[in-house]
Order: sequence, then structure tokens, then C-alpha cells
Amino acid sequence: MIIINTQQRDLLKEIIFLNRGIRRTERRLLRKYARKHGLAPNELLLIDTLVDFPDNSVIGLAEILELNKSTVSTIIKGLIAKQLVSRQVDPANQSRFKLNATVKGRNLSEGIYNAYLDELNTVFSLDQLDLGKIKDVLTRVHSHIQ
Repeated sequence: MIIINTQQRDLLKEIIFLNRGIRRTERRLLRKYARKHGLAPNELLLIDTLVDFPDNSVIGLAEILELNKSTVSTIIKGLIAKQLVSRQVDPANQSRFKLNATVKGRNLSEGIYNAYLDELNTVFSLDQLDLGKIKDVLTRVHSHIQ
């Protein structure tokens, strides 16, 4: 294990503190836009996850979202009732279902996320150069945690 010095420790603490503030802002805006369209934040997150990872299962979604299976199952039932998610029996395993965002769910999710990202960009007041630099740094950090 590498021992870090006081300056590195202080910088890491500052980064963690700043990251928490950014995440709180993201969550606040996400809640705002989800509720504006009659969705809970986890419902929006689940639809968006199905857009990115189609033909998924409750177990697969639970792993991706780091939620328990019963929570995901409850959310799915509500989204099926709202016709935002579809469920078909998996031909490879009759005891499982394949879950997908419906066209209605996909369109709603994309519309919400576009508005959310526009406001997030305004709140953060970042230009293209800033965004590129931040993405590069976060990509490097992310490569070490996978």
C-alpha cells in the first residue's frame, strides 16, 4: 500500500468534498425533472438503464443499479403499469423475463435527460474545454477502479 503525504491527503479530502456537492446538485436536478413528469428518480434511472442495457433482467438491473432485487421488481411493476417498460418471457429461460424500455419510456427518458443536462450545464457554467479536461481526468481515475 502506498502511503500518501499530508498534502495529497488534504487534496483528496477536498476532491471528495467537491464531488459530494456536485452529486447533490445532480440528484436535486434529477429529482426535479423526474417528478415534473410524474416519475420517481429511481424510475427514471431504471428506464434510462434499460435504454443503455436492453433485454435485461431484474437481477441484471439490480447489479447495475446497486439496488436489491425486490426494489427493482417493485419499480418495474410500476413502470409496466405506466407502459414505460415492457416485459417478455426470455426464450432461453422460461422462468425469466427480458425487460426493455418502451418507445414511450425511451422518448420520455431522452426528453427528461436532455432538459436535465441543459440545466446541469447552465448550473455548472462549463465550456467545452472544461468538460473535455474533466472527462479526461475522470476517465483516468475510473480506469483504476474497474
